[in-house]
Parts: sequence; C-alpha cells; structure tokens
Amino acid sequence: MKKIEWLIAILLIIIGLTCLTVSGTTMWGTESMQSYFETFIFLCLWMGLPVVIIGIVYMIVLKKKDK
Repeated sequence: MKKIEWLIAILLIIIGLTCLTVSGTTMWGTESMQSYFETFIFLCLWMGLPVVIIGIVYMIVLKKKDK
C-alpha cells in the first residue's frame, strides 16, 4: 500500500473510534473530558483484546505448521 492509502486507513479508524467514543459518552449522560477519555480507553481495550488474542492464536498455528 502507498503512504496515502495508509494515511486514509488510519484516519478512518481514528474517525470511527471518535464517533464511537462520542456516542458512548453522550449515551451515558456524562459529557466531561474525563468521561470521554475513560470511554475511549474502554473502547480501545475491548477492540484491541480480540486482535491480541487472534494474533497469539495465529502465531501458535504458524509455529505448529512449521514443525
């Protein structure tokens, strides 16, 4: 991928996370910056956890396939 394509992909991910965070923050009725950052961290953890688990499983499968 070219650099501009990576930039567009990263921007779309950031925009999506921001929209999720704003909607989650306003849904619970608290609109402070602390609440915004807590929601953002919460969303990142729940979105990153499956990626880490799938990555670990993928590495294990690759190592077993090599042997």
